[in-house]
Amino acid sequence: MLALTVTITFITAQFKKHLIKLFRDTYLIPPPSVVAGIFGAVMGIRRAYLKSFAEQNQIYTGAMLLSYEGIINEVASIIKIKNWKQFIRTPKKSVLLYKPTYKFAIYSPKNNVISELYDRLSNLDFEYAIFGGNDYNFMYNIGRPKRAEYLLSKEAYGYCRLAELESLGYMGKANIQIDLVNEEAVQRYVFAYGVTLKVREPHPTVGDDEHRIFVHPAWRFIR
Repeated sequence: MLALTVTITFITAQFKKHLIKLFRDTYLIPPPSVVAGIFGAVMGIRRAYLKSFAEQNQIYTGAMLLSYEGIINEVASIIKIKNWKQFIRTPKKSVLLYKPTYKFAIYSPKNNVISELYDRLSNLDFEYAIFGGNDYNFMYNIGRPKRAEYLLSKEAYGYCRLAELESLGYMGKANIQIDLVNEEAVQRYVFAYGVTLKVREPHPTVGDDEHRIFVHPAWRFIR
């Protein structure tokens, strides 16, 4: 077994956009680095070793958004005390997704990595807790992992580079976002909910009995 998928719902989720500094905005779908971090937490891979672990095991990750119940916009006041006399209030905006359900996908040519991850997910044997971004974005539900296959495909769910996009699939209830992602160099990515993405050349994909999801070399996204 070289690939698997698993469905996870979070109460709230926020996957902070790489290049936004003034407020906390969120990617619609977690990028490959976050997906690798979630699987790494299950297996007990510490943050400092995640990049080397992903590269050594040639780990590809991706995700698709199955559903969500809304977007939350919060504004909090950050208070700075100047010289212990003056209080300076700065409003900070924060954007979160409410009750998002994702399907996460992972591939590695190392069978032992995927097999261990499958067993841990099946038995809920997590080394570290997993969150939808920060440690106050709690997990609500997790499904059983599914065995999947690795293949090359021109059409799948999730996200891809804008430069590689050829067209979009059927558009019903959909949400499309174009965001900057730091993939060794800054790239424009298309994140899609409710539609398939069609690319010009066959791309690494993980498929189970329901969906095909684009996956990407996770180590290139981990800083």
